[in-house]
Amino acid sequence: MGRTNVFVGLAHVVLLSGCSGPSAAPAGTIATVDGGQVDASECEAPVVWLRTGPDSSCGGQNTHAWPVGMNATDCHGWRAADTSGREHDNSANDIRCNDDGSFSFVQFAGNLNCAGTGVRKDYVLDVCEQDMPPSLYTVAFDLTCCRAPSDPTCKRALPSVSVAGGSVFLNGAACVPR
Repeated sequence: MGRTNVFVGLAHVVLLSGCSGPSAAPAGTIATVDGGQVDASECEAPVVWLRTGPDSSCGGQNTHAWPVGMNATDCHGWRAADTSGREHDNSANDIRCNDDGSFSFVQFAGNLNCAGTGVRKDYVLDVCEQDMPPSLYTVAFDLTCCRAPSDPTCKRALPSVSVAGGSVFLNGAACVPR
């Protein structure tokens, strides 16, 4: 599949994770707070799962639970530390399930509010692809909420990254448990 798949701003970071929890908030009602904090329950959404890391077979790497069903302008942000302890901020909007079964988003490096010029990324279920930088590889390993959003196996959860100390944001606001 010819595509540009750039993992901007996380050159030597292996970051991405899962966590689950129910929520009664319907899709499209996620809070839109710029900065500050928002209750984690407002950040919950149906999620799909990607795995990213240095293994060229995409096995045993870190995971990222991505929210789906939000408005295209809603911004999912995440902060994580690389192996040297340096923190990196990234964000994405236009997070979507595509008609062809793939999953995509536009990623922004260096901020938590989808500012600047983003890079479109597309992923296909169970296809391990070299990412950017070329030392990273990414695979979509669970797109249930794209394929069957009404299926009971489509879980609502707090989007997450599996890096120690990782945190997630919604429209610039930190998603924190209350």
